[in-house]
Formats: sequence, C-alpha cells, structure tokens
Amino acid sequence: MPFDPTKPANNSLNSPAEMRDQLTSLNDDIQQRATSNAIASAIAGTSNNSNGVGNLSMGVSDPPTQGEVQAIADKLDELINARRR
Repeated sequence: MPFDPTKPANNSLNSPAEMRDQLTSLNDDIQQRATSNAIASAIAGTSNNSNGVGNLSMGVSDPPTQGEVQAIADKLDELINARRR
C-alpha cells in the first residue's frame, strides 16, 4: 500500500491499522531511497577533494599585519575552490 498523505483525515477516529499501513509505507520508501552502501559510495573519496591544499604554516603577530590576514584569506579561498565539485 503506497503512502497516502491525506490519511488520517482531520478529526477522524484513530485507526491503528491505517496508521500502521502509513508508517509501513513510509519505512519502505525510506529503505528504497537510501541504503547505507548507497550513501557510503556516494560520499566515498569526497574528503580527498581538499588534499591538495597545504597547511597554513605561519605565525600571526598581535595585532596581525595586513600581509598575515591576506595570507589567511588566500588560503581560505584556495580551500573553498578545492571543495567545489
């Protein structure tokens, strides 16, 4: 029995069988949409997208200089670009 969003009708008496059918239908739909293997294969390797971005190995003075802040901004831009698909 497919899920019917009109059930139960507003102000209707509760029907355990009807609710059980609705929940079973939703569960079946969820199971068909995403299995753990499908999810794992969809995200496999996505962390590797940023492997080419090196660490920002620098010290920051107090207060930071414009060059230090610019280096941080540049590294952030590099990371954002690497994460794009």
